[in-house]
Amino acid sequence: MSSNHSTGLEDELPSKVKLDGGSKHDDRPTKSVMIRANKAKRVAIAAQNIATEAEIEINTVEKSVNVLKTIYKAIESNLLFDIHDEARAALIASMTPLPEVEKDTIIINQGDKEANAFYVLEAGSCDAYVEDSTGKSILVKSYGPGSGFGELALLYDAPRAATVKSTSNCKLWVLYRKVYMAVKRTYDQKLFKEKLELLSAVPILGSLNESQQETIADALELIDFEEGDEIFKKGQVGDRFYMIKEGSVKITNPDNDNEVLTELSVGGYFGERALMQDETRAATVTTTAYCRCYSLNRSAFHELLGPLEDIWRLDALKDVTILQSLKISQLKKLAADLENKSFEAGEIIFNKGDVGEDFYIVERGDFDVIGDNGVVLAKLSKGACFGELALLKNDTRAATVKTVTAGKCLTLSRENFNKRLGTLEEIQHMWRYEALRKVPILSKLTKTQRNKLVLVMQERTYTAGEAIVTQGEKGDIFYIMMHGEVSVSASGVEVTKIGPGGFFGELALLKEDVRQATVTAIDEVSVMYLDRNHFNMHLGSLQDIMQTQAVSYDAVTESKLAQSTQLSDFQPIATLGIGAFGKVLLVKFGEKRYALKCLQKNQIISMGLLTHVKREKDIMMECHSPFLVNLVACFKDKTQLYMLMECVMGGELFTYLQSLDDPISEEDAKFYAGCVVLAFEYLQDRNLLYRDLKPENLLIDRDGYIKVADFGFAKELRSGKTYTMCGTPDYLAPELVQQTGHNKAADWWALGVLLYEMVTGLPPFYDEDQVALFRNICNLKYSFPRHLSKDCRDLIKRLLTKNPARRLGNLKGGAQDVKEHPWFKDLDWVKLARKEIPAPYVPQIGGVDDVSNFEDIPLDEEHPGEGYSSKPYRSIGQFKDW
Repeated sequence: MSSNHSTGLEDELPSKVKLDGGSKHDDRPTKSVMIRANKAKRVAIAAQNIATEAEIEINTVEKSVNVLKTIYKAIESNLLFDIHDEARAALIASMTPLPEVEKDTIIINQGDKEANAFYVLEAGSCDAYVEDSTGKSILVKSYGPGSGFGELALLYDAPRAATVKSTSNCKLWVLYRKVYMAVKRTYDQKLFKEKLELLSAVPILGSLNESQQETIADALELIDFEEGDEIFKKGQVGDRFYMIKEGSVKITNPDNDNEVLTELSVGGYFGERALMQDETRAATVTTTAYCRCYSLNRSAFHELLGPLEDIWRLDALKDVTILQSLKISQLKKLAADLENKSFEAGEIIFNKGDVGEDFYIVERGDFDVIGDNGVVLAKLSKGACFGELALLKNDTRAATVKTVTAGKCLTLSRENFNKRLGTLEEIQHMWRYEALRKVPILSKLTKTQRNKLVLVMQERTYTAGEAIVTQGEKGDIFYIMMHGEVSVSASGVEVTKIGPGGFFGELALLKEDVRQATVTAIDEVSVMYLDRNHFNMHLGSLQDIMQTQAVSYDAVTESKLAQSTQLSDFQPIATLGIGAFGKVLLVKFGEKRYALKCLQKNQIISMGLLTHVKREKDIMMECHSPFLVNLVACFKDKTQLYMLMECVMGGELFTYLQSLDDPISEEDAKFYAGCVVLAFEYLQDRNLLYRDLKPENLLIDRDGYIKVADFGFAKELRSGKTYTMCGTPDYLAPELVQQTGHNKAADWWALGVLLYEMVTGLPPFYDEDQVALFRNICNLKYSFPRHLSKDCRDLIKRLLTKNPARRLGNLKGGAQDVKEHPWFKDLDWVKLARKEIPAPYVPQIGGVDDVSNFEDIPLDEEHPGEGYSSKPYRSIGQFKDW
């Protein structure tokens, strides 16, 4: 939150009420309130990567009962300590005493940017002062024993909002950020692991993969029962299942004098069949001690993953090699089309030589694949598939398949496949085409040339542990990953991993080169590959063009765009924007204009942002979408890094919203939100998180369409959670504020905040005080203006769901669930993706150098990072691959 916001705003703001089913309303914000609240651009925040207890040294200090009571009093209403008891106790144990502080000592200085500690006052007194614009210090709060202050420093380097000075001799306890985050992450991960271990013991959930188990673990509710409570009775219809975290239960038969059938303790589970269907409880379950159970009902399970049967079908399709180019959304459509077919023992499914039309997945039973002379070539059981080539073309069966026992298969015909998705050949061709388009060194190819390469690419499968390329060997083959994951290592040290859609070895298409790394299959891997001979045969004269590009190509990382230009070739024209970590210039290169993002190396190192910045470059290299700002090239000099991007000259959505007298209409907001949904869908299809959505980062192109900019916090996340604190305070999801780990659900939360801000003029949780803002976020303290439609309110509510596992966009349908929400029912997504819908606002752009849609910033204006340019910087190779 910017410190430039006006004071006294709370007197004009509508009263805030706790959200209750959307039934509470506020008056629509007035123009003056809206503009005063949002006039200043909001600055993003970032913390360094979080360690665990095992990675840092943590000293615990024994404390008396009175000291413990004092500390508990100081943190009892602090949202950053609203965590499970074991973690809270560990944090308190980690607090250390400061030497006695004398009277009139300044403990915290207003504006200090290197704050990293939270304080608890055991004895004595302190006053907090805020310096106003005239330099006068104003007393804002007094602290006595049992008070705490400075908690924002536990999250990130927030400039201290006030000066705290002792008014007597004081005893203080301190907790440092690195300790807070390490302890909290350790216990969060311990709790999550406990949930996963409990889930893995439930046989009915055995078919769930790791990612699906993590989804369910996130959604589990913790329910407390007292000793003697009946959890459910025999004969009741149940839809909820339970796992025991603490305590014990007995399972009895009331029809037989309450006979005890069994007793369960920690790790036990019951009621699991309720996840599949309404179940009449077969027994009564009663607690025999205080009991805490993790629980989940069937409707939540279905909302998250779908019925167990559908999950199994989808997972079976994912493992079919020839379907690995399909998106999850396409596989889900096919899963819905699978038909059941039963077979008797000894029945022949098809004979060798038959013309095939159907594809089969074994659901139950045992099957033999039989070759010539009755030789059994393979044995198939649940999850195995056969006959899949029938989906690709009319072909004769290569073997006979016969049941050993009575069995059941899921089947799909080529006719139904083609009706649903088009021919598999066409889909595979398009996937290969898109995969080739992502390869920077092939960026100059025309559509015709790229299509030629698609037709000659071949496929191959590698087993786990098999080396695909070996460091030091000469190579002439380029690879694109279709399925599985590989490890890339240099001199025995793993440097990265590559998954589906990734590529390696592309320089081999241009010249015989020594491999710079070893690439090894982590699991079973399918690749498409192309050798240099086929490349030369089909593209011939392009070799010279490609060779020119390769001169400056980085052979080690094999991900940097080739460049023949120098930084000095670009002429600065104007400043387009300034942020916390850099500034963006409009630059001229011949007749073309670009946006040049400038970053100070010293600031990047000092603030621990090296990983962020490198990741931003790598992600932007990979992405090409009309709804994202696209990267053209990268440069560096002694003090700065540079990213050359397409320029989008319509200005920021933030600036446009600020220019209006009132919030925009729902219809206009629908257009802009739709653009963001398409951007998020594109990113999440590639397992990418964005993590800094706000109007300031949404640029308007010359057609009035939105392009998402600034990928400084973007990150690839294939499964699990990430823990780095980053984003803009108004837009942070509760799991970011409370540091419980986050995933793509945090981006959908931010979309809810954006939508609310567009149609009301204010972010939903707005407060000048950042601690109050975070408390509003974690308590879901917001309200709706009366003018919002029912569907708009419902969409916002479902996006602003506190539990990320239950948040719209993070459910089984992903982005499609958002697109199918009733509020979007009249938006034609196909036309929006093709940019065929007239935009609500088309910016006026006078010429290639017209920057009137941006804030007027002098060309030589410094950004916060430029202060680092005067500090000594010694290169140790951190940026060698930029």
